[in-house]
Amino acid sequence: MKNGGLFFVVAVVVAVVSGGSFARAQEPNLEMLAARLKANQEELRHYTWDSKVVFEVDGVQQQVDVFKVRYVMGGMKERMQISGETAKQKVRAADGKKLNKKEREAGREFVTKAEDQLDAYLNPLFAEKAVTNAEVHDEGGVLRLESKDVMTTGDTVVIEFAPGWGPATRADIKTTVEGSPVELEVFFDGVEHGPRFPVRSSTTTTWQGIPIKILSENSNFVKAQD
Repeated sequence: MKNGGLFFVVAVVVAVVSGGSFARAQEPNLEMLAARLKANQEELRHYTWDSKVVFEVDGVQQQVDVFKVRYVMGGMKERMQISGETAKQKVRAADGKKLNKKEREAGREFVTKAEDQLDAYLNPLFAEKAVTNAEVHDEGGVLRLESKDVMTTGDTVVIEFAPGWGPATRADIKTTVEGSPVELEVFFDGVEHGPRFPVRSSTTTTWQGIPIKILSENSNFVKAQD
């Protein structure tokens, strides 16, 4: 199953990100933030990293995979599986019945579609739109950019920053896939003299009434040799 990169996405927000901060009394220059976002994404594409992905169905861990991840030509992510472990317990539908092969394949297709849709937020055009068209909020020292209808009607992207418009610390993306709500929460960190990246994320959704959660932890970011 293509579980790997729900890391997704989310670097749409990684952006913002790499250095410098704004005085809190100042309104941020959104065009400048958008430019930083684009530069951060481009820099991130020179890195490889490890991604541990835990796949839960109805609160039960079903699969754990570890991938080596990198970007390849065209801005696509390539994932090479290092290890994988699948639970013996069978996945059951909301009514308690075991899913047959066709139903399991349909579930995998749904998860893949959700992953691909979230990955699209990494596209520079959508990423810049998320920042350029954002509303600015200061809530008790937590500084936030909130955008709506970034990729699809009704979606929202929220990016939170350290005080003083420092680095991005958290992002939350909400959208729908085949009519089911999908939410991705991401927490960011950085590498010395390098880009911000999502250290962990949680994606939640439902398929055929079955709760699904994908937890990702990313580490060992290394810049590839030219």
